[in-house]
Amino acid sequence: MSSKIYFEEREYQNLILKKTLKHLNEGRNTIIELDCGLGKRFLQYSLINIIFKTKKILLILQASTSLYETYAYMQEICHLDEIGIIDSRKPSVLRSIELNDKRVVLCLPQTLSNTIRKVPEVISSFDIVIINEVDQIIKRIGQNSNLKQPYPKLFVKFHDMKIIGMSGTLRDDHYVLDNSQLKIKNELVTLNNLFGNSKFISMDSIYDSDLDNYIHTSEIISTAVIDDRLSMVSEELDQHILQVKKIVMERIKQTAPELYYKAKNDQSVLFGPLPIDDKLSKKFHAGYLVRKYLWAMSGEKATIHLIRYGLNSKYIKNTLPNIPGKFHAVKKLIQKYNKTVVICSYLDTVELLDNLISVSGIKTIKVTGRINQKQRTKDLVEFRQSNEKMVALLSNVGERDLDIPEAELLIIFDLIRTTKTVYQKLKRSRGGECRILFYANTNEKRKVDYVVANITDKYPWSTKFLPLEIIVN
Repeated sequence: MSSKIYFEEREYQNLILKKTLKHLNEGRNTIIELDCGLGKRFLQYSLINIIFKTKKILLILQASTSLYETYAYMQEICHLDEIGIIDSRKPSVLRSIELNDKRVVLCLPQTLSNTIRKVPEVISSFDIVIINEVDQIIKRIGQNSNLKQPYPKLFVKFHDMKIIGMSGTLRDDHYVLDNSQLKIKNELVTLNNLFGNSKFISMDSIYDSDLDNYIHTSEIISTAVIDDRLSMVSEELDQHILQVKKIVMERIKQTAPELYYKAKNDQSVLFGPLPIDDKLSKKFHAGYLVRKYLWAMSGEKATIHLIRYGLNSKYIKNTLPNIPGKFHAVKKLIQKYNKTVVICSYLDTVELLDNLISVSGIKTIKVTGRINQKQRTKDLVEFRQSNEKMVALLSNVGERDLDIPEAELLIIFDLIRTTKTVYQKLKRSRGGECRILFYANTNEKRKVDYVVANITDKYPWSTKFLPLEIIVN
């Protein structure tokens, strides 16, 4: 029997459920935009256990952490004998049995695809597919294809089912390289075309309900870190990147004048196919990647990439600090808070922060792809429940689909340029103070300004930007 759990009645959730049922009765698919922290998991429970309680349903999650947390949630409130889960640890025979015997099956896309490849008919009895974080099935930059693997194969198998896609954010663009042209496409348009015969339920369409009562505002502070030695190296690297870029533009002007004039007005075309030799192309793109490493990694790790790119070895070793300013800034910021989350792009950064913070006597947990799922789950439970001062260090892989409302401070150690992804990172803590770190007197400030402006424009309902602050190394 399911547990007796009482849910708070929310008008906006009921509105979404009624619209979804109406769409299905009309033979339509549904795409739902519901911001982080507003109850996508509750909607999934309601669709599975109330609205479509007689239907056979696949629920696809995008990350293992989300898979197991959602399964645990469903176990608490649903009939256990109806809910199944398939993962890579189960042999194919047991996965097939789960898919045949259970009314609702939770899975990851690759595991499902592998199972279907061996037993194609195993999902023929399903009526509905619910795809969590549906925006993640789209490639941000794709070559003649919009979808990440294995979704092109999966959607062929879904043609007789109704599809419900859910995401916290559906307001970004993605890029498709097609016939040597870089095309910018809206992700919602791409999903509509992919689903076919679909209806969209947006945040705007439910805003006249009680939605405002449940939105958690994130107070975001762009935080400039002054590290003169790193800034000097960043400026030196910029000069190298600029020199390579000039050579690239000259070559393009000689071989493809139209593309040259287009690139002068729109720099994004330089990151598509270019009519230059591969060696020069790799050198051009490598510069921007090395700059990201410089802003996001330890000095020791960044030094390797800088020297490999061509900067003077002696200059880099004498100038770049082994522990750059952002690491010291994190140590300062966490002192005022009991629970802090730090999101980093690289494992190198997680490891150095772990060492620095642990030495100061503050307990840390690491949530990365290298930590096994059982340990991750155990550490997150401790972080959420303990009254002890703690810092959770998350890598890009580790933070996917995680909700950590217990965090009083969230720090984004380094920024990528994709607005949606940054916004999703900011909402991991479900409101409260958020810091976006960047190195002052470097081009990283331009990146932060760009993303902040886009977040303000696209997601105004749950973000409040406070004045910039400065931390001196």
